[in-house]
Amino acid sequence: MNNQVWDEINTQYGTFAIALANASDKAIVREMLIEAAVWMAGLGVQQWNPEQFTTDEIDQYFAEREIYLLIRENKPVGMFTLQSSDPEYWGALNEEGFSYLHRLTVRSAWRGKQLGGAMIEWAAKRTKQLNRKALRLDCWDGNIKLNRMYESMGFALKGSGKKQGRGYNLYEMNINTQ
Repeated sequence: MNNQVWDEINTQYGTFAIALANASDKAIVREMLIEAAVWMAGLGVQQWNPEQFTTDEIDQYFAEREIYLLIRENKPVGMFTLQSSDPEYWGALNEEGFSYLHRLTVRSAWRGKQLGGAMIEWAAKRTKQLNRKALRLDCWDGNIKLNRMYESMGFALKGSGKKQGRGYNLYEMNINTQ
C-alpha cells in the first residue's frame, strides 16, 4: 500500500493508521464492501447487496467522497467514506456544512474489536478539523444492534426515511461535545 497516513488510532488491539484511499485502492475497497455485504446477508441483515458494489459504483465513490482506510501492518482492515452532502438519504434535511459518513466496514478478522467505533470517533475529529457542524449518518432501521450502537456513541435521531421499500434512521453527532 502506498497511502499517505493522516493520523493514527490507538486501541487495546494496537495502533492503526488512517489513510486517504487513492485510485490504486479501488479493488480493495470494493472487496471489503462485498465481503461486508455477504457477511451481513449471512446474518439476515439485508442492509447491503453484494451486487451493488460494481466497479462503476466504486469509481463514483472516489469521485464524490473521501474514502478513508484503517490500516494495520500495511494491510487495510477497515474503511469508511465522508462526503459534504447527502440529499439521497437526508432529503429536505440535507445541508452543506456537515460530514456524512457512509460504508463503515471492518474486515472479518478484525470484527468485534470496537474498530468501527474508533473510526467513527476519528471521523468526528476529522469533521471538527474541517469546520463542519456535525457528523451525520444513516442506518437501516431493521438493524437494531447498529442503531443502538450509534445512539450509545452520542448520535441523536434526527429523522427517518424510506428508500427502495426499506426504512432507515438519520443520526447526527454533535462534534463540539466530543
